[in-house]
Amino acid sequence: MKAIITGMNGTVAPVVAQTFKQHGYEIIPYDRSIIPVDDEEAILAFVEKHNPRVILHLALGPKEWGEMLAKICKELDITFVYISTVSVYSNAQKGPFVATDEPLPNDDYGKYKKASEDLIKAANDQSYILRIGWQIGTEAGSNNMIDFFQKQMNEHGVIKVSSRFYPSCSFITDTASAIYELITNHSPDLYLINSNHTYSLYEIGLYIKKKHPLFKFQEDQGFQYDNRMFDVRVPIKKMTEYF
Repeated sequence: MKAIITGMNGTVAPVVAQTFKQHGYEIIPYDRSIIPVDDEEAILAFVEKHNPRVILHLALGPKEWGEMLAKICKELDITFVYISTVSVYSNAQKGPFVATDEPLPNDDYGKYKKASEDLIKAANDQSYILRIGWQIGTEAGSNNMIDFFQKQMNEHGVIKVSSRFYPSCSFITDTASAIYELITNHSPDLYLINSNHTYSLYEIGLYIKKKHPLFKFQEDQGFQYDNRMFDVRVPIKKMTEYF
């Protein structure tokens, strides 16, 4: 079994790749320095050469790239997975969100991800669209919550976090496991992947401090927002099991 994965230089894709490896998949990274993202014939030849069971699209890039990948997967009967984001919901929208809530993005990133979702779904109605939240890694150095906390410590000597902000977030390894389980045991659809049903960012920070004792957290209440995503169909370890 083979899986083509885009975004292998990012934060989430390498962890997803490791999870799929553990389940017997051979991982084929999509190398943009070799395979262009705007040449459908070249992309098709690459996909046909490797004949994967699944393509997971995690990379940023032209919206049309994802559309072409989705189209090719439909033509070749390959499972296509697009990793989207909670950022498709704007700060003006009040969470928690469920899969039937219509996103109304108001920033460039959210608009880009929602437009990509729409193009992909139009090209291949059997695509998996998986929206994920803020990822929690084990250390700084990539785009995850620990890196954000470390930068705050470096700049200010303290991490001010809101006890009135309830974020969608998950540990990266749990996100990767949920992605694998969804495409293995669930039908193609839109799914919302989030482990946090209960805690504010300040409470999450206090838990993180147990493994990062040099972090210093200071409670703040200036930012009030809830972008938690609830989806009972998603098999993911809840944050309450850690806390």
